[in-house]
Amino acid sequence: MKSVSQSFEPASVQPAARNVNSFIAPFDWRLPVIGLCVFVGYYLGAKVGFALTFKPYPVSALWPPNSILVAALLLTPRRIWWFVLLAAFPAHCAAQIQSHVPPLMILCWFVSNSFEALIGAGLTRYLVRGPIQFTSLRNAGIFCLCVVFAGPFLSSFLDAAFVRWNAWGQGSYWDLIRIRFFSNTLAALIVAPLIVTWATNGIQRLRRARLSRYLEACLLLFCLFSTSFAVLYKFRPGADSAFLFLTLPFLLWAAARFGALGTSTALSIIGFLAIWSGSHGHGPFSGGTAEQNTLSIQIFLIVLSIPMLFLAAVIEERATGETERRESESRFRIVADSAPVLIWMAGVDKLCTFFNKPWLTFTGRSLEQEVGNGWAEGVHPDDLQKCLKIYTEAFDARKAFVMQYRLRRYDGEYRWISDQGVARHDAQGNFVGYIGSCVDVTELINKERVLHEFEERVVLAAEAAHLGVWEMDTTTHDLWMSDAARTLFQFDSEIRLDHAMVQDRVHPEDRALRDSAIKHAIETQGQYEIEYRALLPDGTLRWLASRGRCVTGENGTGSRLIGVVIDITPQKEAQDLFRLAAEGSHLGVWHWDEIAKTLTWDGATRDMFGVSADAEITIDTFYRALHPDDAEQVKQIWRQALELQLPYQIEFRTQRTDGTIRWVDARGRGYYDEAGKPLWMSGVLFDITDRKEAELQAQQNRDELSHLSRVAAMGELAASIAHELNQPLSGITSNAAAGQRFIDRGNVDLRELHDLLGDIVADGRRAGDVIRGIQGMVKKDVSAHRRINLNDVVISVVHMVKPSAVLHSCELGTFLDPDLPMVEGDPVQLQQVLLNLIINAFDAMDDTPLSRHREVVIATERDGDSVTRVSVRDYGVGISAEARDRLFEQFFTTKTKGLGMGLSIVRSIVESHGGKIAADNADGGGARFQFTLPASAKTSVV
Repeated sequence: MKSVSQSFEPASVQPAARNVNSFIAPFDWRLPVIGLCVFVGYYLGAKVGFALTFKPYPVSALWPPNSILVAALLLTPRRIWWFVLLAAFPAHCAAQIQSHVPPLMILCWFVSNSFEALIGAGLTRYLVRGPIQFTSLRNAGIFCLCVVFAGPFLSSFLDAAFVRWNAWGQGSYWDLIRIRFFSNTLAALIVAPLIVTWATNGIQRLRRARLSRYLEACLLLFCLFSTSFAVLYKFRPGADSAFLFLTLPFLLWAAARFGALGTSTALSIIGFLAIWSGSHGHGPFSGGTAEQNTLSIQIFLIVLSIPMLFLAAVIEERATGETERRESESRFRIVADSAPVLIWMAGVDKLCTFFNKPWLTFTGRSLEQEVGNGWAEGVHPDDLQKCLKIYTEAFDARKAFVMQYRLRRYDGEYRWISDQGVARHDAQGNFVGYIGSCVDVTELINKERVLHEFEERVVLAAEAAHLGVWEMDTTTHDLWMSDAARTLFQFDSEIRLDHAMVQDRVHPEDRALRDSAIKHAIETQGQYEIEYRALLPDGTLRWLASRGRCVTGENGTGSRLIGVVIDITPQKEAQDLFRLAAEGSHLGVWHWDEIAKTLTWDGATRDMFGVSADAEITIDTFYRALHPDDAEQVKQIWRQALELQLPYQIEFRTQRTDGTIRWVDARGRGYYDEAGKPLWMSGVLFDITDRKEAELQAQQNRDELSHLSRVAAMGELAASIAHELNQPLSGITSNAAAGQRFIDRGNVDLRELHDLLGDIVADGRRAGDVIRGIQGMVKKDVSAHRRINLNDVVISVVHMVKPSAVLHSCELGTFLDPDLPMVEGDPVQLQQVLLNLIINAFDAMDDTPLSRHREVVIATERDGDSVTRVSVRDYGVGISAEARDRLFEQFFTTKTKGLGMGLSIVRSIVESHGGKIAADNADGGGARFQFTLPASAKTSVV
């Protein structure tokens, strides 16, 4: 008895079956119900088995308890199989004790019964891996192999051994194996499918069935029972055996109309009626000995049941496939009609059979007018023959195709259409026609035409500026060059060029560099800029600067690399001269002798450290000239480089005798003996003070820009700030006016006056808190890092933007992790990060209808022990694919009035805190921006 593992719920109620935790939760009422059902079913099955015994034959022709136990295991999760077996044990004991079976034999039989059930159910669940359904030939085959054959066959050896061991019953060991094998096999074929099919979808079918189905089922049962009763009860043993198959038409009726459910029910009726009739001396199976009658009826029912189960499975599999095909076609038509492109389908005869609604709307024609070759009436006459040729050739070759042609729109205007078609195949791989989609590319073609004209003008301008222009097809590597570019490479104006020919004229040492840059630009759809040498046919060596960019069409096709090249040989020569001059004037050289412990400086180095030309240079001279804050680091890195044979490079400050601070870049290399002992170290110094000052100025500019961004953000919140200040100021005005009236009245109640003054003080403090919050956001103080809890930052920003959320008709939600680790950061800058992200979230939902979900959710959580994550999620339009890679670039914006600096500043602040920021589209719509910050070294959970 074997099928598939699943819970008692039918297949259509799978969510409850999948919720395993709910299924086995403590005090779940379903668990005792399962146990009670198993107990009652097993006990009644044993009683039925005893009743179906051919006296005095000691073994029942059909023993249901084992099959009932298998069905229970197939219908329940594996984790409660122990409970199912435990529930069956008392039923087994109660049934066997009434038959005066010894206790040890009772226990042995239960072990063999459980062994059969576990083998059958375990193998079936492993192989089927899905809900128990007799809806495929594979499932039916697995069931017969595992439940009908493997379980009874293997357990029969154990069962017979227990009987011989306990000396209970008669017969040889092999006779016992045969007797119990046929009994258990028949039960697996009759009982197990009946229970499984009714438990999985029988009840559901009864609830959904129409009255006509009920009437048909009743008629089938009446005819089947009447015929079975006549054949299996009334006919005598001498009757023609062909009459036994009078029930076959009704079995075929049950299989064809009611599937596995009807077949298992019909087989159980025939099986139980045949065994009952034979055991009571009636029917064609009552003419021999009890053993002969039992074996005959078992073989008859087994031979009858197996083909019928397979037939029912095949019928249901085909019916399910046909239903799924119809549903798939219906879904396709719905999707096709709602798609923003024109979709068509053609059959194996090349004639079109379907056009979606956008196609019909575009052409203004009906489906009847378009099907077949009717669609060709709308194609421009100049394009028709070419269009039909491409379509026919691709169709005959079963290949995909792309073509462009002009199609007449409903208003009579011809529009350029890009048509892409691919071959269709069914589940068996048979060709069934073509399907294609069309897009109106008129605007794109017009843009390409304008672009081509613009490119021609660019070429003229480039030639006037002595620039060579080139373009390469990334697929064929064919190359086009302007006349100026051909002159640079000394190519004849008539020769056809490709990438390899240009590479041949690049200096051998630079070919790999140029080839790698071009390949990287193509692979990344990006750009490159390099300088390389060209070795020309006349022996001239020229330096060239080249810049290129990979360009693709809007539909992702037609990739090409365009670029310019210019002769920079004069500039390179000038750079070499300049480098020589620079090395002779601003480069300091030093030498340290590790053996003699002496330090030598040249004049430029002495000048950098503010040491006179005649002063003695020692290692202490060097140490004294270092800035106090850099001294220890310089000493450590220098000694490590010398002792570990590492390159020496560090930037540090020097403090000259006149108090001047200079920045220098020191680089050096050590020399060692064969044993690795350091001998000396030599190096150079560069004065980088100007660069450091420029970096400091740039940092100040960034801080100023960040400050202006905060001011701008507060400007956007001006309306909400005014609203927040208006309440305490109104309260102060009202209370002050009331106090004046009390004084003017002359009868002053000091208690009331005291309460009024207290209200004025409270409202003043509220207004002061608002103003101080604004001052903290817009002040230009130097960044002050300290250990903070990001939840506090979120709460303060939410309080600040709450009025603005009301003005934007948005809701604010927070999900704050109470166990966040502390982070090291500037609270004002982190407030700016959150403020920018929240304001952007408000703006992203400007076009979201008020009837939809308009909410901004700020969440915090810890990512491990060392990272804290903060996310801001909106329910707006989301992030487009074009903007995703450029969101954090400076001056890039998707807003009509944006400057493109907000997210750039946000990223700068997050990275300056050692964190990372990212953005993506969220499930359910909208976008989510999230950044992570490292936890403070001294983490304390708040």
